[in-house]
Amino acid sequence: MDIRRVKLTDHKNATVLSNDLIRAIIQDHNGRVIELSATNIHGGWVNCNKLHKFPFSKETVLQDVFNYDKTSRLTELLYGCQLHVEEINKKDIKIATKKIEDIEESIPNNLDAMELGDVLIERDLNSKKENKNHFVESLFEADRVNWVVQRYGSDQSTGGAWVLSVNDISNKGNKWNAKRLEIIFPNQPVLYSVTYVKNISNEELSIDMGFDNSLGSPLLESGCVINSSAALWRVAETAIKEVTNTRIVDNKKIFSLDKAPVENCSYSDIRIVPGIIGTTDVICGQNNPKDKMHQWISVINPRQQMVYLSFTPGPDLTSSIDITLPYSNLVLDFGGRERQPWSVYDGGTCNEFALHASHSTTNFGDNEGIILAPGEIKRSMVGRALISYDNIRMGNNFYTFESFNHNIVLKRTKSNIVIPSDPKFEKVKKLCDRIIVFENT
Repeated sequence: MDIRRVKLTDHKNATVLSNDLIRAIIQDHNGRVIELSATNIHGGWVNCNKLHKFPFSKETVLQDVFNYDKTSRLTELLYGCQLHVEEINKKDIKIATKKIEDIEESIPNNLDAMELGDVLIERDLNSKKENKNHFVESLFEADRVNWVVQRYGSDQSTGGAWVLSVNDISNKGNKWNAKRLEIIFPNQPVLYSVTYVKNISNEELSIDMGFDNSLGSPLLESGCVINSSAALWRVAETAIKEVTNTRIVDNKKIFSLDKAPVENCSYSDIRIVPGIIGTTDVICGQNNPKDKMHQWISVINPRQQMVYLSFTPGPDLTSSIDITLPYSNLVLDFGGRERQPWSVYDGGTCNEFALHASHSTTNFGDNEGIILAPGEIKRSMVGRALISYDNIRMGNNFYTFESFNHNIVLKRTKSNIVIPSDPKFEKVKKLCDRIIVFENT
């Protein structure tokens, strides 16, 4: 077990959490996990996270002359894996929906702000850049405060290493503040992320909450296999996606990822990552209500014999303070964004190849998210595992997800992948109870 502080650049620091099976690097200022790595079957360390470096930037898009970071949450959403907490501004969402005449449903709360802004600017020819930025800033104002590392350490009873970050924005006029705990335990290839959110206003607050992860090369490549606990998927309409080309037919329901409706009245197995095919699709999955234990998303790489798994506790594993994340969102980003900054120029070759996977409380704006009463505190939890496996048959996907006291087992007939973990989040909760304290605000 190891926990240490590292300096990334002159102005950026991070915390490293690691054991013999997994390593995570969490940035201070934005709380992003820029590295989640483990060894593949050949013994080499593989980072599953996508690290974006767009054209025309010095080091990252944060220093780019286009200043995308000042007008959107683009880079922050795409950079590694992260938490998102958004105050749902019903008024702004209602206005935005009215301006888009051919969209019958609400603007999704969990897409990035630049995409929402582009929808407005493209659909309303009289809109000006200032109006777009005003909409973006008002809708996502709560996300513009940095996380600050409060303390870090190890726990003797569980052997876990942890880092606690605080996003206290009460002095900014916002209505909530939050604390986030990143944890690893010995002999587990899992990073646990726990977030507490408190309503510090005098009125009820509606928020969208979730965990996002951008998977990229070298873990993500053609031939990888996607799986999820979601039982029903919906396809986002083209107008609310910041893309040029799509593969899946818009505004359709998908009952199985191996039979997704595509153009020319045919079907495609979108569980298999095809490589760069010049399309980008956004789908949202609703988890099976009969599954009361876990919601999960997995990606298997048969070539490197590795599996990535994100999982959250379901209703049977949560208490009154916990928030469940019943929706699984996927952005199948396989070269469909033919515009800057994903291409060198608008209409040029897209340089993007990634899978953006998230667990969320909302489904494309169909509900009001989570309601917090004044002074109420809520908690959400997610585990992210990355591990190699020996049985090559598991590269063809698994059929069942099972959990026991200290293991998660992915089964395929007589073959399986065993992931040492804390599937019931019991050790996670005990550690949180000892560390997390909210002052009276």
